[in-house]
Amino acid sequence: MIDPMLLADLKEPFESDDHIAELKLDGIRALLEVDHDRVKLYTRHQNDIAFNFEEITKAAASAVPLGTTLDGELVVCNIETGKPDFEAAMSRFQSRPKLGRTPGLAFVAFDIIRHQGNDLRSLDLMSRKAILEEVLIENEVIKRIRFMEHSFISLFNLCKEQGLEGIVIKKRNSRYYYGQRPKDLWQRVVVYQREVCVIMGYSKRELAWLLGIERDSKLIPAGMVKYGLTPAKRKKVFPILANSKLRETSHFVYIDPLIRVGVRFRHWTKDGKMRLAVLEEIFYMPAHTRRFFVVYIKGFSQYKCIHISI
Repeated sequence: MIDPMLLADLKEPFESDDHIAELKLDGIRALLEVDHDRVKLYTRHQNDIAFNFEEITKAAASAVPLGTTLDGELVVCNIETGKPDFEAAMSRFQSRPKLGRTPGLAFVAFDIIRHQGNDLRSLDLMSRKAILEEVLIENEVIKRIRFMEHSFISLFNLCKEQGLEGIVIKKRNSRYYYGQRPKDLWQRVVVYQREVCVIMGYSKRELAWLLGIERDSKLIPAGMVKYGLTPAKRKKVFPILANSKLRETSHFVYIDPLIRVGVRFRHWTKDGKMRLAVLEEIFYMPAHTRRFFVVYIKGFSQYKCIHISI
């Protein structure tokens, strides 16, 4: 098993003749290996999932030549919209193998790093793309991603409009580096949503804050934020959390909703939670306005907040 090449983060897309762009598929990163003895399918964390996705391994036997390793994404697309559905992919990943194919399930290859037993990592990206196009025989389950050679910004804006995850911009002459995240070779630009939330509590078992959001004049749970909780931000906020406790359970401490935060996240899950929430800003409601916060439910913005400088 190998460690796949990783993506660096990029805030905004750019145009370049030295790069190509692909859609960033919202699924499970996986590597597919076809050899004489068996077809292997495993995640970037080295988990063997061939048994869980027999429809993938069976379809690969006729689509992928022997001695080949492909890097790609396991996706489950919504049958009506055609868009990758991450929750559906995870549900399929965590379920027991089923007879027949899961509707919308596919392995989408975006790179080839071994062919007929030969290591292709030293070749440039476009040479590997040409080999991938030549040797891969697509079917209903095994697919090959398409790429664009220009209009990267327009593609990213289209992702925003369509609610897709984003794009990946790759340097045309990039080699393939196992397990590395080179800064300027493969870069992802993710479409984020943003909301102003309220801290409703914190976890007693991990570093995470409970979030709430105003909906229909009510403050309702919106999941947890784990990322972006830097030591400086925690130091500023913890005294407020510690002194505003309302009640607690074995897992959580619930607090008076005195703090609101700016959060970015991928998308709303089907059960109304923010996926992969990241803390960006922190605000504090002064003590003398505390009585209004529960009434904020009708319009928090009318009350002045003090911004905490981090």
